[in-house]
Amino acid sequence: MNTLISFIKRKVFRINRDRWNYQYGKGLWDGLKALDELARFSVIVGYVKFLKPGQPDILEIGCGEGLLQQRLQSQNYGRYVGTDISDLAIQKAADDAGDTKCTYLVADMDTYKPEGQFDLIIFNEVIYYSKHPLKTLQRLATYLKPDGLLIVTINDHKHSAKLWADIKDGFPLLDETTTLTTKGTCVCKVLRGN
Repeated sequence: MNTLISFIKRKVFRINRDRWNYQYGKGLWDGLKALDELARFSVIVGYVKFLKPGQPDILEIGCGEGLLQQRLQSQNYGRYVGTDISDLAIQKAADDAGDTKCTYLVADMDTYKPEGQFDLIIFNEVIYYSKHPLKTLQRLATYLKPDGLLIVTINDHKHSAKLWADIKDGFPLLDETTTLTTKGTCVCKVLRGN
């Protein structure tokens, strides 16, 4: 009986933060540091540097351990705010940041209210974890500066076409890139926020 109760507590009643902390604590997201993730991160960094040269203010929703911020390097942003629901991931990101222009916060994308406005808001492989993806994008897009942009990446899976169709109705497309790696296909879209 104790095994069944333990299973239910671990799998059924685990809140999102507990689930993500468990996964980060076990190293289940270490694969994001692998070669097959390089293309996706490189596309995002390229878009940031090309579309918002100088030092834009960037908000990354679902930043995990801060891998995008590390790849961007501090000369490519004026302010970087990264959020994630996992406090373990945020602690690791903050420890590794080495940059006073970075702020890392534990936050749920469905309820988070940023301070200030941003030139770019990035959703790198996270929007499908939102309870209401389009509503979350629309709400957070209100925190964009004039001419601000959203960068959204989604790995190709059975629900991605519907998700992109829903997003398309809410935001004009500026550009799109598809990367194919040994891991799979990822689509990155740059959307006009306002």
